[in-house]
Amino acid sequence: MNCNDFIKIMPKFIDESMDETDYDEFVTHVKECPECKDELEIHYMIQVGLERIENDSGKSFDIPKELENQLIRYEERADILFRREVYKKVIFYIANICAGILTAFNLLLIL
Repeated sequence: MNCNDFIKIMPKFIDESMDETDYDEFVTHVKECPECKDELEIHYMIQVGLERIENDSGKSFDIPKELENQLIRYEERADILFRREVYKKVIFYIANICAGILTAFNLLLIL
């Protein structure tokens, strides 16, 4: 993911409406690009901070910690999605192998 793509989907990250296919690249980019991380922190603090002030007046909050937690959640989601895809492929190959074995066994019974 490049910086322009990151900036385009940043609002979706902040309001938690990002497409699952972007999780891994987004988190990887924010870890590797200090400029985009700074930009995300600024936008996150402004948007989330203003919402908290309006809705939770009088309560204390830690916006930077909330951002870090949200990044961790997205990283964990990306990992789960990756493992799910790997498991699907493994199951597909095992099913194909089993189907091949059954076909070979049926051919042997016919002969």
